[in-house]
Amino acid sequence: MKIVGVNIRRLREEKGITLRALAKQLKVSASFLSQVETGKAQPSLSTLKNISDTLSTTVGSLIGEGQKVSDNPVVKASERRHLQEVGKGVHIYLLTSQDSNKQMEPLLFKLSEKATSGDASYRHFGQEFVLVIKGAIEITLNDTAYVLRKGDSFYFNSSVPHSFKNIGKEEAEAVWVITPPTF
Repeated sequence: MKIVGVNIRRLREEKGITLRALAKQLKVSASFLSQVETGKAQPSLSTLKNISDTLSTTVGSLIGEGQKVSDNPVVKASERRHLQEVGKGVHIYLLTSQDSNKQMEPLLFKLSEKATSGDASYRHFGQEFVLVIKGAIEITLNDTAYVLRKGDSFYFNSSVPHSFKNIGKEEAEAVWVITPPTF
């Protein structure tokens, strides 16, 4: 989504941070960050979260949430907003309408076969709850791997280094609730 890059560049420039300085803080190449800002590359979920933290904003503001406000508390399945593909084969959908007073962020994660959150674990402030509704997902906290299948749930502090992957032979789906809201 090109809006992500536009918002990153706008915030970076408003804060007077050079592209190279931000890239160095994020431990990514300036070339990659430039491609993100121009919409030619998509950051992983963990990189997007690191960018939002570094720029003192939320992932939601980077993806354009808040630009449209809805008074309707219902989100029809056909109207779910696809955030973007984060990592190869990981799709995230918003399960609620935008509300600046939200205390949590319920999301639908769809993971293609062999999809992962990335090569490295990541961590951030908050807590997460996961309910697998289809397939099998492995969530790793520190060095301990937990296998979750349809109907299984999981709760953890996001400050613990974590990663996830689809270990089944079909698409996996999970309701993922993050607090505080980051999208």
